[in-house]
Amino acid sequence: MPNIFCFFKIFAREASKNHGPKAHKNRFSFFLLLLISSVNLEAVSITKAKEADSLFLDMSKVNLGRISDEDKKNVIYAIQLEKARITRRTLKGVYENAFDLYRQGQYESARELTMRILTIDPAYEDASTLHRATIELKGSKKHRLSERKLIEDKFEEGMLLYSQGRRVEAAARWEEAAKLSPGNLKARYWLKKVRAEMAENHFLKGQQAYRQRGLREALDQWYAALVLNPRYPRLTAAIAKVESEAREQEIGEKMQSALNLYSQGQTIEALKMLDQVLQVGPGNSKAQKLMAEIRAEMANQHVGAGRQLYESRKYDEAIKEWKVAVGYGYDPKAADQLITRAKEQMRREDAARKKDVEIAKMRDEQARKEAEEKAKAEAEARARAEAQAQGPMTPSGISEEARRSAEQHYLSGVIFFQKGDYDKARDEWNLAKKLDAANADAQAGLERIEKLYGGSR
Repeated sequence: MPNIFCFFKIFAREASKNHGPKAHKNRFSFFLLLLISSVNLEAVSITKAKEADSLFLDMSKVNLGRISDEDKKNVIYAIQLEKARITRRTLKGVYENAFDLYRQGQYESARELTMRILTIDPAYEDASTLHRATIELKGSKKHRLSERKLIEDKFEEGMLLYSQGRRVEAAARWEEAAKLSPGNLKARYWLKKVRAEMAENHFLKGQQAYRQRGLREALDQWYAALVLNPRYPRLTAAIAKVESEAREQEIGEKMQSALNLYSQGQTIEALKMLDQVLQVGPGNSKAQKLMAEIRAEMANQHVGAGRQLYESRKYDEAIKEWKVAVGYGYDPKAADQLITRAKEQMRREDAARKKDVEIAKMRDEQARKEAEEKAKAEAEARARAEAQAQGPMTPSGISEEARRSAEQHYLSGVIFFQKGDYDKARDEWNLAKKLDAANADAQAGLERIEKLYGGSR
């Protein structure tokens, strides 16, 4: 923004030099152009993304929903068109002031204005022509005479080029002369004449191309003729006719390409080509019919693939296939039924798997318990077998070795009893009873201790 304040200073300085409505108008135009240039230079420093995004509100914040990318492009395009329209209108006003300065002989001021215009719009042809004229006339003291000589030179140069058959260059010179001197009838006449001849030439070339079925070439030639002579007889009707034929030709070529792609199994590419056909001819029934058939076929393929995946118990992949089928036009209700059935089957199988896991755990626990009981039974059996292997059993069912051991423990208990150690005596006699329950001596000793001293000791 500092540039703008500098331009205010320049404007104030220029305003103090001269007076009068005309001078004021010229100074104002000069200031306006400087201001536009400043704004454009400031805008260049801003990134393109910020420049575009700053044009939009976040629609979700104002409860209007989020705009689509297509809508955003349309809005940007509309803004760019409006910006270009305003720029053209502003530059036109500045050019008119530059031309006024040129007519007054103020070539330096006019050159500065045209230079500013070309800085903003390098393709501004009128400003470019005027800019070259101001350079050529720079330093002229008799501006009227100099201007007439300049225009006459351009006219004569155009005549020379025309005599050499260089019509395009001749037209450019006469156009410059006509722009610099709108009242120059000679330049205007010859410009109109050469444009008519050039238009006729383009028309004849277009006819020749049309006879050779070069429809696009014919259109290019006829459009060039129309630019040179907008009132060329019957040209608009001819262009409309050939446009229609060219459109039908393009549709036919693209339809054939779509059929070839479809026959090769490239269905996606065929659909893209049919989209292009419908862009050229939105109401083409053949393209619409073929597209409907291909989409139906694609939908059925995805439905079939989904069923196969379902049978293979790949339910998530099957659901994806059915959703793709809907995108190709398959009945959404039918697809929802298939998806619901797949989800229900997934739920049932999950429940069944959980139940199987629980049953497996119960079976493992039962097997473990049975193994423990079996091991215990085997251990008891081995113990009994070992006991039987130690020797023959007495009539009372006690082995001889156990009977002898019981007798030994009984005698040890007697010794402890005699020593007054009744606890150890009781332990020895109890052990003797365990080894030989029929040992009456050990039983008698225990009863004696019980009677004499009680069970506390």
